[in-house]
Amino acid sequence: MVEFLAMRWSRIRRFLKNLASALGHCLVEDADVMGIVVPALVCVGIFFVAGTVIYDLILDPHVTTAGALESLSTNPDKWIPR
Repeated sequence: MVEFLAMRWSRIRRFLKNLASALGHCLVEDADVMGIVVPALVCVGIFFVAGTVIYDLILDPHVTTAGALESLSTNPDKWIPR
């Protein structure tokens, strides 16, 4: 069973390596596309980071996040524990 899984993982890894290589060759050959792809990827990255921060700080009902937001309170009684 372990040999089967190792063989399957080897095939998947080889497939992904060949796919990445083919995509790289396509992008290098068509330099006009790079002018559009790079800014688009930067925008997607910025939106991903912003969305992650908004979700983690505002929408996630996790106890640790709620505790971190409570520590940022403007109530002076919470600044110094008594």
